[in-house]
Amino acid sequence: MGASLVLFCRVVKHALGLAVMLGLVLLVIGCGGDDQNGMPTRADHSRKVQRSGPETAARPASNPPGRGIPGMNADAVASIFLKPGLECWEPVERSVLYACSGEENHDLPLLYEGKITGRGIDLVSTVEARIYRSGSKDFGLSSQPFLGLLSTQLEYRGADKERAYEFVNRNLNNTRANTTIGAAEWTITTSHDRKILLVATGE
Repeated sequence: MGASLVLFCRVVKHALGLAVMLGLVLLVIGCGGDDQNGMPTRADHSRKVQRSGPETAARPASNPPGRGIPGMNADAVASIFLKPGLECWEPVERSVLYACSGEENHDLPLLYEGKITGRGIDLVSTVEARIYRSGSKDFGLSSQPFLGLLSTQLEYRGADKERAYEFVNRNLNNTRANTTIGAAEWTITTSHDRKILLVATGE
């Protein structure tokens, strides 16, 4: 009788142990999925965020900041300003990539200046060329070689050397004129003693 009671107690204890272990296993499995209401658990939310994150980051912005003239390079533009004898340097002024001037070159017939602005070498926003009158020569005729050089040397997406050259020549003495050539907007402004050619990011 005593031996039977001891054996029965051992069987009951073993069965209880198995039941407890089975309950723990079911509890762990249940925590890895949905809860009783069918709502996703915290682990499910983490996986969804990780999957959707890269997809969101890969979408291009509709109007990305710092947009420049496509295909234009600041170093290449500066090299054009060097050809007639200007000097170019990188100023500390914010957004100005290069400033150029022919003030120290007394062999030049006119005073030439250039400025290249943007947010980086391949993010050029504007190219500006300025010419100041010197003496009593025909200002329009004297400024043509410099502006003509710039108009035929600028490289960017949609650049058209013939159209640019024609635009500059036709408006050397006009107060103001503008046109769109490829991805850039060209504007020329003239006065009695100054001519400005501005090539900027098109709308």
